[in-house]
Amino acid sequence: MPAQPLLYELLRELTKKELRQLKKYLRSPFVTHREDIGRMFNVLADRLYKDASLPDGESLFEMTYPNEPFNNLKLHNCTSELHAFIEQFVILQQAHRNPIQHLLALIAFYRRRGLHKHFNRAMRKIRLLQDKAELRNTDYYQDRLNIEIEAAEFKATHLRTHELNLQEIGNTMDVLYLSQKLRHSCTQLSHRAVYQKSYQFGLLDNWIDTIEESPYLDVPAIALYYYCYRFLTDSYSQVYFRKFREELSSHQPLFPKDELKDLYRAAINFCIRKLNEGSMEYTREGWELFQEGLYAEVFLENGQLSRFTFDNIVGFGLRLNEFSAVSSFINEYKEKLDPQYQSDTVGFNLARLEFEQKNYHTALDHLHLLKPKDLVNQLIAKTLLLKIYFESNEFDLLESHLDSFRSFIRRREVSNYHRENYNNIIYFTRKIVALAPYDEEGRKKLLLAVQNTPVVTEKRWLVEKLNERG
Repeated sequence: MPAQPLLYELLRELTKKELRQLKKYLRSPFVTHREDIGRMFNVLADRLYKDASLPDGESLFEMTYPNEPFNNLKLHNCTSELHAFIEQFVILQQAHRNPIQHLLALIAFYRRRGLHKHFNRAMRKIRLLQDKAELRNTDYYQDRLNIEIEAAEFKATHLRTHELNLQEIGNTMDVLYLSQKLRHSCTQLSHRAVYQKSYQFGLLDNWIDTIEESPYLDVPAIALYYYCYRFLTDSYSQVYFRKFREELSSHQPLFPKDELKDLYRAAINFCIRKLNEGSMEYTREGWELFQEGLYAEVFLENGQLSRFTFDNIVGFGLRLNEFSAVSSFINEYKEKLDPQYQSDTVGFNLARLEFEQKNYHTALDHLHLLKPKDLVNQLIAKTLLLKIYFESNEFDLLESHLDSFRSFIRRREVSNYHRENYNNIIYFTRKIVALAPYDEEGRKKLLLAVQNTPVVTEKRWLVEKLNERG
């Protein structure tokens, strides 16, 4: 990509506060003596402050180099240099957020120069800083390992008669590796569940069973991911899921929000899979996980809540008949949705809420206003329409809808899972409608077929309709 579009893309991601800081940064002669860099940035920053569009190449050149004929090579050089300086600024901003990394660089400098007093002073400072660190995730152990390695390097070079801290290094390496490996394996398992991709877990298969009775489970960064790995892989998943929940509740403050979000998602996706398999006891588990995550604000990214998370929260609440709580959630969090999806997401979930409260006409009113962009939400909306027609005894409309629904699935590029699921829903709905009023044997046979079909997300509703005919 040419330099100018790259530069513009980067600048648009900066906040107005960052733009002001960047302006001060570029004024420093320590950074650059080039006045054209400052002029170009000022032109672009002024536009961004006013939320105005950025100029084209020729206009930018004219404002940066007044009274000079347009020179594309000179424009390219200046935009490339400005882009490089902005990247340096971003790196410095990120580094300031981790003072331990700053101190490690300083300690390495003192070690190489043999400045004993400076080294010891900085080492005391960094150890105190790490002892006070609130987080205890894998980054903490990575920093701890780097600190111990610097201490060992210093002793080996300048204090040869001193005992080296090799055991501490080895112990920290073990904790770091185990925590990183388990975390990555949980990511693999979560990814495998969605994309049906096979992964190898390397050395993990050989030592996973030894962790249960080891002191490593006293380390939250290991225990959380160990129990997560276990409930994602073990047939006794409920036991490990419970231990995972206890660890997550006890040690939540020790992990950053982005990592907590991944842990909550792994547990919630597990609950969703269990629900799809017919294990209804995980409904309450999933709902509680969502409430905890909302309270801790782990699901928010840049202040926004994903529409998929929004849909899932409503879904869990409706399964539990928490109608008042679901209504409050929709009203409280609708403003946190991406504006381009807000109207459809809110309308879709209000339709679901009204349906579960048997307000079928109101639910239909919401559905008729929808224009969902997401294919999965289109499928779910069509399923909801199917159920409304059924519940309202609008069987002619239902028959027509089932035909169009099947055609829709056939024409769209949907995953094998979704194709199988929605075709099963259509198939069983037709069978229920066609079932003779007093055909008890046929009803039981159909009920057994529904219960034994692994891929059918509306299993609970279908079973309920069949039981009503018993």
